[in-house]
Formats: sequence, C-alpha cells, structure tokens
Amino acid sequence: MTSLENLLQSAVDDGTAPGIVVIARDKDGEVNISRAFSSENGTRYNLDTVMELSSMTKFPTSIAALQLVEKGLVTLDEDLSHLLPSFANQGILVSVADDGTPTVRKRQNPITLRHLITHSSGAGYYFLHEGLGKVRAAQKRESHGVTVDEAFDLPLLFEPGEGWAYSTGLDRVGQVIEKLTGLSLEDYMKKNIWEPLGADSPTFFPDQHPDISNRRVIMAFRKDPDGPAVEKPEIPTVTTGLKVPFGGHGLFASMSDYFKMVHSLLVDDEKLLKKETAALMFQPQLTPASKEELYKFMDTPEMKSMFASPPNDRDFGLGGLLIVGDNHQYWHKGALMWGGAASLNWV
Repeated sequence: MTSLENLLQSAVDDGTAPGIVVIARDKDGEVNISRAFSSENGTRYNLDTVMELSSMTKFPTSIAALQLVEKGLVTLDEDLSHLLPSFANQGILVSVADDGTPTVRKRQNPITLRHLITHSSGAGYYFLHEGLGKVRAAQKRESHGVTVDEAFDLPLLFEPGEGWAYSTGLDRVGQVIEKLTGLSLEDYMKKNIWEPLGADSPTFFPDQHPDISNRRVIMAFRKDPDGPAVEKPEIPTVTTGLKVPFGGHGLFASMSDYFKMVHSLLVDDEKLLKKETAALMFQPQLTPASKEELYKFMDTPEMKSMFASPPNDRDFGLGGLLIVGDNHQYWHKGALMWGGAASLNWV
C-alpha cells in the first residue's frame, strides 16, 4: 500500500471515519485511483456504496439548470420572480425582535439564476445566521417532510447580487427546473444527467428503490470531536422525511456514479453540457461586494478545515468554489470544488 492508502486505512481502523471511498482521475488518464477502505468489524464500504450527499446535491442541480440555459428555457440573468412567487415575496431583513418577528424592507433587485447558483441571491440558512435562526424558531415549523417553500419561508439577508451567504439558492433552482420542464427534479435528473452517464444509484428517494437502499450506509456522528465516528440510525438528518426533491441537499448516490458526472465535465465529453457551457462553470461570477462576504465565510475555522487555502484567492463559479489565485498549497488555479456536511468532497 502507498503512504496515502496507509493513512486512509488507519483513519478507518482508529474510528476517525467509519469508511472511506476515494476516486481520482486526471484528464489524461495518468492518475487513476479507485479505492474503498473499511474497518475489519464495521460496515463494508465499496465504490458502489450509496451515501447521503448533503450539499454535494448542489452540483448536479447546477448542471441541470445550465442545461435549461442551453435549451433557451431560461437565461442566467433574467428575473425569476414569476417562477418563484413565494421566494420573490420575501423582503430584506432589517432587524428581528426578541419574539422572532422580523422587520423587512422591500427588495429592489431582480433574483436571477446566476444569483441562486452562486449563493448571492440574498437567501441564507437559518442555522448559519442568528437573525434567521430566531425567525425560524418563532415559526415553530416542522423541519422534516415539508416543501421547499415551507422549509425556507425566510427573509433575504441582502439585495440579490450585493452580498454572499451560503444558502438555499439551489433548492430554489430545483423549483425553477421543475416549473420550466414540467418534471420533478428526480425525473429530470434521471433522464438528463444520470441515464446519459449510465449512473443508476442517484435518487432523492432511496427507500422507493430496494436495490439502492440496500447499498446505503448509515450516517455516522461524533459525540466527542476527538472521538470515533459512530453510526447512529436514530439521529435524523437533512433528508429525514423528505417528500419532495430538494436541489440543495436531498440526493443519495454512490461515489462511483457521482464521479461519472464530475469526470464527464473534466474531459469535456459533452454528455451533459456543451464545452462552451461547461467552461462558464469555471469562470468567476461574483461582484466585488459578494466576494468580500465569501472571503469572510471561507476564513472561518470550519471552512478553513475543509478548504485549506488563502480565502481571498477564491471566487464562486457556476457550480462550486473556484480557485482564482496561484498561492495554494493544494489546488491549481481554475479548480472547482465543493462538498457536503456528511464529510464528502469533490474537486
């Protein structure tokens, strides 16, 4: 085994991770790694093990949206208010009272697909913003088994295009895709992303597919940050009770199938997007004001542990975090990446 393989196997053996799947391939085929690591007495992991993707769902949702741009069904910069009436009616958060009642002002800027894909629409996650958290708590809503509109009925944090906040934007993109195509996001992705790649595991509803659910592994959690990761089937996750597709966090898939999508874009085989459209994904998209907020977010301890590099050498492309500088220990300029809360990452 190589030193890397030894390191990964030891991480599984000591309980740091319940299992690890690593797949890497470069454009020329000189790098070709596909390995799974499992503990001797634990759950067996392989390349076809199905996992909860969390925010790695955002990448295929972005690709699906760009397919609609190619088809002329929508543009990156048109106002989408007519397609997202519930979202469009949200005001900009000014303050929040002690009882969770928000004070808002009327939104002025249009909400565009570019904003939604790049997290510059003004939307935010209530668990990342204190004010939105207070509003959410006051709503006393169920967290599971709800629609996108019910789950994210929250004010905007800033005018679209004038800030940056990691957000529910891709969940809204999923709604746009469904309204423009007349298909559920599940069916649209199956027909236009997974079937062209020969990928059979990706789904928002693994329990409806025994052949997929039988390959699924249980999420593991740590009680102690320095302790072992332990599988906890009784702990709910962001997909618990999911009844509709959420384009920002709802997918399940094997790493081998997910890699087919990433590799397709790397080699520009045009199975998913035309070369010129794929190239747009790797171009900086943020305004100076939005970049300043991205820098602050990426400079937090949590994000630095996931994406170790100078925070001000990054932008956001149409699908992920984009490296735009040359001062990185690990990444090349032009690399696109993101991950998911379930300790998953793609580059």
